[in-house]
Amino acid sequence: MDEKEKGKILGELESLQLEETRERVMAARQRREQAAANSRHMVELIIRNKAIEKATQADCWHKKGGKGTQGLNRGDDSKYAVVKHQLPHGPIIVVCQRCIKIWERPEPLKKGFTQEERKAYMLALDEYNKALNFPTDNEMSGSQLFVITEHPAA
Repeated sequence: MDEKEKGKILGELESLQLEETRERVMAARQRREQAAANSRHMVELIIRNKAIEKATQADCWHKKGGKGTQGLNRGDDSKYAVVKHQLPHGPIIVVCQRCIKIWERPEPLKKGFTQEERKAYMLALDEYNKALNFPTDNEMSGSQLFVITEHPAA
């Protein structure tokens, strides 16, 4: 095999390697683009589902019972379809059995809070207290309570 033929073969080999590398790079780009598109789609689905969930919860009366379409969709009993549950670390949450809305005691305000933060906190606390006092014949559930203590420095 002469030098000219070797050069031609090496040129073909380099060309094939370059083509193969370009195909791998293109496939990797397509996978990244597809993953990004899938991620964007999932975010859109989550946002849409959260909006539907929020609208459903806003429309729910959180009451038991129901006759006919109106009663079935909203409940028409004087009792509420909520369960109060004590979490293992102590706080009590209220869960609607119809729309799965969860009321939790809002986090205490941090030092230096604004009037808007105080107003939002008071509204959230008022809503939580109302839910906590919904009349229901359901019994409160709970789990084993545990206490977290600090160990003294050794």
